[in-house]
Amino acid sequence: MSRIFRTARASLASELERFRNRHFLEACMAASALVAMADGEVNFSELATIDQVLETVQQLRIYDPHTAVNIYRDYIDHLREDEKEARRQAFQAVERLAGDEDGARLVIRVCVAIGKADDDFNAPEKEMILDLCATLAIPPTEFELS
Repeated sequence: MSRIFRTARASLASELERFRNRHFLEACMAASALVAMADGEVNFSELATIDQVLETVQQLRIYDPHTAVNIYRDYIDHLREDEKEARRQAFQAVERLAGDEDGARLVIRVCVAIGKADDDFNAPEKEMILDLCATLAIPPTEFELS
């Protein structure tokens, strides 16, 4: 009987952790999509970096990778269809992390990895990351961006 309670408690704790980190998941996927699309295209190395992030970032490992990838793809598709509105919504998702310095810094590190994924960390990608840093009140100098 106690095993049933331990299992239920562990399941509840896992669900609670997913709920708490949902803003981080949304912000990370939104910011990643903004950086990937900053130069107008998403390439294979950027997609591979997203996969690596989902495998290694502890706050994201609690989610089914398909859920995260679907969120990312939704942002990418929306950016292609209506860039202005999609940017607004993506920045709204990112703004929810304001005040969570550790989460905000992690999102910026993920974005830098996305920008550098294809060995062409270009000006539009850097500009997008600078905008994200400003939104999250994170000094870009911490990431050697300015």
